[in-house]
Amino acid sequence: MKRRRGAGNTLPQEDGQGTGMKRGRRKRGKMYILIAVVIVSFVVLRLAGLAAAGDGGTVVTAVCAERGDIQESIRTSGTVLGEEVKVIYAPVDGTLAEVYVTAGDAVKAGDRLACYDMEKMEKRLRQSLLQLEKSEAGYHGALVDNSQNQAKLNEANVNLGVLDQQIADNKAYLKQLQGGLKTSQRQTQNDLAAASYELTRKLQELTPGTEEYGQVNSELSRISYLQSVASSSDYVARMEQEIADVQERIAGYETYKAQMESQKTASESAVMDTYDRTQYDADKELAVMTYTEAEAEYDLAKQGIVAGFDGVVTECEAVAGGPVMEGTRLLTLESSGNLKISFQASQYDALKLALGQKADVEIAGKVYPGEVSKIDRMAVKGEANTPLVGVEIHLLETDDTIILGLEAKLTIYTSRAEGALLVPVEAVNADRDGDFLYVAEDGIVTRRPVICGISSDTYTEVLEGITEEDQIILGSYTGLTEGMSVTVVP
Repeated sequence: MKRRRGAGNTLPQEDGQGTGMKRGRRKRGKMYILIAVVIVSFVVLRLAGLAAAGDGGTVVTAVCAERGDIQESIRTSGTVLGEEVKVIYAPVDGTLAEVYVTAGDAVKAGDRLACYDMEKMEKRLRQSLLQLEKSEAGYHGALVDNSQNQAKLNEANVNLGVLDQQIADNKAYLKQLQGGLKTSQRQTQNDLAAASYELTRKLQELTPGTEEYGQVNSELSRISYLQSVASSSDYVARMEQEIADVQERIAGYETYKAQMESQKTASESAVMDTYDRTQYDADKELAVMTYTEAEAEYDLAKQGIVAGFDGVVTECEAVAGGPVMEGTRLLTLESSGNLKISFQASQYDALKLALGQKADVEIAGKVYPGEVSKIDRMAVKGEANTPLVGVEIHLLETDDTIILGLEAKLTIYTSRAEGALLVPVEAVNADRDGDFLYVAEDGIVTRRPVICGISSDTYTEVLEGITEEDQIILGSYTGLTEGMSVTVVP
């Protein structure tokens, strides 16, 4: 079986130099060409005659291997894409007022692509601000009420302690006054009665008209007067008034105590506990967070949807006047300054590729320099279930004429060898045992196994198996086998 190495997937890169001929030497050149044609024709006719006579065997063409430089390359095609692809999502909930682009539009960094209905955004911000003010007012009001209720509770607790003591003291004083009054009244009456009895008895023993009788009788009259006024004396009146005053004070203290007890009960139920304070704190913090979020959303909406880099809008799903939720897909933007060519390489080509390899990229008839920037580490199944590896070529130079999505022709320069031993690709054959060449040795065909290196469209590098002196048979000859006789035409 004969195989041509490198055909269809490589680019010839042999070094060569053309020669120009001066106008004055054209006639001489024509003469040389005529002589060469005559000689070649003679040789061909002679060899043909020998072959017809059966003396020289099959006529074959042969060459010797030569030293030179060779560049292996891969030819394929890919698609022009932006290296930077950004899917733009709605930053906040809202309504789009305007959409300024459609798919296919080219934009510059900073261009506004769409804008929000800011009137609705302002209304939402105002609502959140009012809710915050309401929450803060309720929070501060609750703190003021709590402070007042705590003060009332403290006042009630203090006053109740004082009132209990005052009531107890006044009740003791009242008891003392009442006891003293009774004791005083009883003692006075007993003393006056005893004095009156003693004076009456003594008066009976005396003779009327005497001086002593008159003195005793006068004292008895005074005692009788004292008995008559003892029950209505100022002292008793003052004592009774003091008792009445104390009783009134006690009643007042008890009334005030009842008020303080009611105040204590009401204040205790109104004072915030730990759970109440936590709830008010949480309500306030939630309102602050809601307003802060609404303010941030307002600022984002005010900025609008802006292009972050020069590029082309490849998809546009945004609709003017339509409501959007945060995270809704709006646009897809591909960079136009940073470009790449994406293609899928066969498993054989993928083994030759490496990052940084140079490439020529032809787009719409114009060639741009590039280099291999990405090689996928996982193959995918292509048609006929063959494995394919994704590869990207970064364009080192671009211009405004390049259109995304166009097909690009690629020439990727993989391996290069200098001073290599080279043979034409059509001389190399292959079978199950590997690569081999047919070599003519003294007019006899010899099969020569070789180890090949890299290949271009025209030449193959031979690493082992031949020398520069070997005559290597070119072309495909039906029935050519090892050991047959041949006649070699250089």
